[in-house]
Amino acid sequence: MRLAVYGCGYVGLVTAAACARLGHRVSAVETNPARLALLQGGTCPLHEPGLDALLHETMASGALDFGATPVSAELAILAVGTPALADGAADLRQLHAALDALAGLARLPDAIMVRSTVPVGTTAALAARLRARRPDWQGVALFNPEFMRQGSALHDFLAPERVVIGADEAAGAALGRAVYAPMALPENRLQICSSASAELMKYAANTLLATRLALVNEIAGLARFTGADIDAVMQGVGLDSRIGPQFLRAGPGIGGSCFPKDIRALARQGRAAGQNMGIVDAVIASNEAHMARMAALVVAHCAGNVQGQRIAVLGVTFKAGTDDLRNSPALVILPALQAAGADVVAYDPMAADAARSALPGVGWADGAEAAARGADALVILTEWPDFARLDLALLAGLMRHPRLVDLRNLLNPATARAAGFDYVSLGRP
Repeated sequence: MRLAVYGCGYVGLVTAAACARLGHRVSAVETNPARLALLQGGTCPLHEPGLDALLHETMASGALDFGATPVSAELAILAVGTPALADGAADLRQLHAALDALAGLARLPDAIMVRSTVPVGTTAALAARLRARRPDWQGVALFNPEFMRQGSALHDFLAPERVVIGADEAAGAALGRAVYAPMALPENRLQICSSASAELMKYAANTLLATRLALVNEIAGLARFTGADIDAVMQGVGLDSRIGPQFLRAGPGIGGSCFPKDIRALARQGRAAGQNMGIVDAVIASNEAHMARMAALVVAHCAGNVQGQRIAVLGVTFKAGTDDLRNSPALVILPALQAAGADVVAYDPMAADAARSALPGVGWADGAEAAARGADALVILTEWPDFARLDLALLAGLMRHPRLVDLRNLLNPATARAAGFDYVSLGRP
């Protein structure tokens, strides 16, 4: 098929490259001049394992190209950002701009496929918007939610647990199937439903996962005060076949480009419909309170006062395997420590350049040892694998006060204490 992908962020760029890998002819449209220049020059503008190599492969074969203007194609895939507005509602301006741009094509696509996460009813509204601008359009619109995890996005696209096609017409379902036909997916991994059902499904899935994480973080807080071990607790919980082991690890808070904005958007749409969204609202409040508690935990571990103390932070991305800072707990925890008077210095193997503007006043080190030197406390905020292999005795010896706050439960407590650290983690003795 001839595809045009609008937007080259995480979702759009992975979608474009993966579709080219499947054998489709793909043109990706990017309106940001700096990002477009990188892509046309063969440079991947984001960190995603395997993506750089796949871009080079598909561009070299001619299956993938990049440009700034809309192109004619059988299927237009909209994968632009839908960030949260101040009231939590999804900002659809980029989506509308992309649709309005393609409306100027002489030959319109047979279908538009929405990959951006959008409120229920948006796909149908976009089809109506395009028909209002181009009454001659006889095509259809469908919603194809993405279930890609940053750090494993290519695998999640090319070896999906499920593919969902939200289509209100048979023609849309057929075009959606055609995109994924090269995968030869079994029928039990391909779901066809209405666009409204698929739109709500995406929000529901992210909200359920966020709820699990928020609940685990609350239970970890209780474990800390009762002497229980959160790892043992969740290991047993995860053995229940009704629950399973995924998303049961305590951490510093729910972050990333999806969960925080999507649960807010779902709560906003629910309120607009007159529906009580008490559980969703509670998850949002729980996560905000938890991140505040994480900053307080660091302060408490420093004898209740970080005024003038050097706090070294390892990792600022919202999780390992990505350079993404969007809604990272670091954006809450580090400023809270600064507000308490701490001198914060950080190291992240992927995100230091982007973080400088997002975290003003934070000092930046070129490695864990440089960050720890002379520090009064060391905080693990992102679970980068390299941090689990650090020479703890060396780090403890470099510090003014060898305190370690492990907000990812990345290290073995006995090992950290044997290395000389005054060690604390989440919900573990």
